Amino acid sequence: MADMLLGGIVINEILVDPNGALNFDTDGNGTAAATDEYVELYNSSNAAIDISGLQLWDMGVGNWFTFPPGTILQAGGHALVLSGVQSGGSLPTGSANDLFFDAGRAAPLINNGGDNITLYDPTNDEFAQATFNGDALDNPTLGASSYSGFSTTATRIGTGEDFGNDTDGLSLQRAGDGADIFTTDTPSAGVTNVCFADGTRLATPRGDIAVEDLRIGDLVLTADHGAQPITWVFCKTWTPAEIKAAPNLAAVLIRRDALGDGMPSRDLRLSQQHRVMVQGSIAKRMFGSDQVLVRAKSLLRLAGVTLERPKMDVTYYHVMLARHEVVFSNTVPSESLYLGEQALQSIPRDALDELCTLLGVPFNDLGKTRGPIRPARPFAEGKKAKRLINRHARNRHAVVAEAHH
Repeated sequence: MADMLLGGIVINEILVDPNGALNFDTDGNGTAAATDEYVELYNSSNAAIDISGLQLWDMGVGNWFTFPPGTILQAGGHALVLSGVQSGGSLPTGSANDLFFDAGRAAPLINNGGDNITLYDPTNDEFAQATFNGDALDNPTLGASSYSGFSTTATRIGTGEDFGNDTDGLSLQRAGDGADIFTTDTPSAGVTNVCFADGTRLATPRGDIAVEDLRIGDLVLTADHGAQPITWVFCKTWTPAEIKAAPNLAAVLIRRDALGDGMPSRDLRLSQQHRVMVQGSIAKRMFGSDQVLVRAKSLLRLAGVTLERPKMDVTYYHVMLARHEVVFSNTVPSESLYLGEQALQSIPRDALDELCTLLGVPFNDLGKTRGPIRPARPFAEGKKAKRLINRHARNRHAVVAEAHH
């Protein structure tokens, strides 16, 4: 269980070094600077919690931020504290339950080589700590090294949590809000930490929504037919042990911007058979169409695309519409469920029976309803798909240009 104060408040995410080998511009002013670093808290309880007066401490600077009076963090909400908003920048935004604060610092405070993040609750005289990059756990009650003024009687909750080693431009975060496993991933400033296929955000008329929050009847945006209702949703979860035994189940991890500028907008995880749209002159020359659909596993030849070896369960979601469509997942044009051979093999019989009931067709007619199912775009398969991706990689062409929806 995570170390928590006030019955639910945990240190959830730390952006240590925003402007290293990779960059992350938290305040959106166009420059990733040292003060784009942040600490995010999360309310893991089922009730709102008053976090007024909670204090963030650092060995180098002492008490560097205190949450103001009247600060209520709703259940499932995030509270992000940015070291300092730069000129031309602003605090990020999240959901209605998320809070954002500017510590107003002109210089960074988190030690990139290793540090403690200390969260103190003066009302209950308790504190929680997170460390990273191998830093030793501080004892702030001794008052040394800029902990002057810290309570000498305070009690540490838990034993301190090691968030692991950071990568410049990526954040140290829990693999799922409040989880006991830590990972290094694209900063998710004020939004839900996501892992694997569950967490992929589909474009809808209401904004981008996590796929696990979508239901039958909800509208999603398509490239060709505007907003279309979901007709069926199915999900299947695989454990790390099952994936190790069957590597074909591993998710394809597509890092932010790996397919083009803003493509994807955040790390995207897809099953190996799930198709994404590749577009441009190379596709036109090879397939006679400047937009084709390619299986995610074919993208593994690109920089920033890898197979993930998960430490947590992976849940894949199938979202079906009335016809095969191009939808937008983390901004990347990709397919809705296509009832082809691969999909029919991957979905259990009882789930397919449910689908048959919904569609009013016998099992043997699945994949043949309403006449032959027409792909939303031509499929690029096999060796030709590999050559297509190789040409993009060799010529450094974006695989996906900006798509509007």
